[in-house]
Amino acid sequence: MIRALYAEDDPNVAGIVRSYVEHFAPDWELQIVPNGTECLRRMALGGYDILLLDMVLPDTDGLQILGELARRNDTTPVVMVTGHGQTDFAVRALRAGAADCVDKTSPQFLQLVDIVKRVQAQHAAGRKRPASASIPGKHSVMLIEGSSAVTASIREFFTTHASQFELSVAATAAETTAFIAAGTPASAIIIGPNPPGTTPLETMRRVHSQATQVPTLIVSSRSDGETAVAAFKLGAQDFILQKSDYLMELVFSLNNMLRRAETERQNVRLSHELETLNQSLEAQVTARTRELQALSLRLLRIQEDERRAIARELHDEVGQILTGLKFQLGSAQRATGNQPAAASIAEAMTTASTLLEHVRALTQKFHPRVLDDLGLQPALEWHLKQFTKQTGIAVDLALDLPTNRLPSDLETVVYRIVQEALTNAARHSHAKQASVAVTLDSRHLIVEIADRGRGFDLAKALARTDSLGLAGLRERVNLAGGRIEIHTQPGAGTRIQAEFPLVADGATPAVSP
Repeated sequence: MIRALYAEDDPNVAGIVRSYVEHFAPDWELQIVPNGTECLRRMALGGYDILLLDMVLPDTDGLQILGELARRNDTTPVVMVTGHGQTDFAVRALRAGAADCVDKTSPQFLQLVDIVKRVQAQHAAGRKRPASASIPGKHSVMLIEGSSAVTASIREFFTTHASQFELSVAATAAETTAFIAAGTPASAIIIGPNPPGTTPLETMRRVHSQATQVPTLIVSSRSDGETAVAAFKLGAQDFILQKSDYLMELVFSLNNMLRRAETERQNVRLSHELETLNQSLEAQVTARTRELQALSLRLLRIQEDERRAIARELHDEVGQILTGLKFQLGSAQRATGNQPAAASIAEAMTTASTLLEHVRALTQKFHPRVLDDLGLQPALEWHLKQFTKQTGIAVDLALDLPTNRLPSDLETVVYRIVQEALTNAARHSHAKQASVAVTLDSRHLIVEIADRGRGFDLAKALARTDSLGLAGLRERVNLAGGRIEIHTQPGAGTRIQAEFPLVADGATPAVSP
């Protein structure tokens, strides 16, 4: 999309241009302002790809606006819009840095869209071209001129007044062809008023086809504005009339051209260095993000391993000791004939049984053995049964799992998501019913937990720092390679949906630490 600003005080012309652009360039964003003050204000805000500038505005003219943009170092390309009889103004605007000009009273105005696209593309290409090294000391300047008198006067003037220029000459058609074919190895090019075998404009066309980035100017014996405008349109950076004092103007123009070229080279070099630095920083950030994700995954796995070890210790050691204690108390109860002692032993057995139940519940809470031994479906069925028993919230369960078991990491993630989501529902939703669905489609494993409770403000909940429930859910899902969506609002319940990508065999790829 091209974002263009057009400074035009004639509402009829402005309306025609807007209609024309809407029809032939609907992807443009065109803004029109009626005077130079508003134009400069908008340009100061930035964001425009091109400026269409009427030559004469109520409060200023296009040349003054060009000068102000140059003072601001604004590199936005400018296309001047001229009227009948404004050729001299157009030449001055092109010399001042305008990228092109178009006469709004001629049929050329119908090519405005194409002209803007070409200018904008040339500007973008110029910003992307590789920066060449600056040439210290002397600058090589190629003069294409068939007149020996003109060549001698320029050479003599350079020797006396501009020793920084090292002049080479293409005085014949063959030398000109060889020079152009060699890729125009020069810092700048002068096309004289008598180029060998052809006209200055034709020579400019040939040069520009091979050396679009080499500063080029034309010295002409013709003073008509149409020729000057044509020269600028072909790519000339300046057009100098062959007057009595033109040699001093020629040196001045060459110095300005080379200075601008050096500035552009420096800008391109700095832009390239900045782009390289940004790419390096992005690569470092990406690498560090992957490292942090891998570390978080390792921590979660370590946490699960610790929970599994604690659960095993509770089951195998503490649970067995309590079971043995119950058997011992039972034997003692049967062996004693003392009624008070038997009653005390019975009370001790009740306490041991209660403690054993707590240990078993704690074991399942840390890490349910059924998840490791039998898989996700039995583990979820067991957990929902216990959840309903403890909270009174009925939970509908819908499962559509693959025949083969999922990777253990993924089964743990899904189990923990369901566990955390239902715990949050029990604590906050005041719901009487919930649902859990774990299903498959052709590419994803989908987990959905929903309740019809009171819901909550998601943005406020995520902004809180005293609760890690939602953040923990998101982190688990992201580390497993999935994505999570939370849909809720006050009074409308809550629905949490997580999706995990499946590989061809129906399993989800495990995430390596």
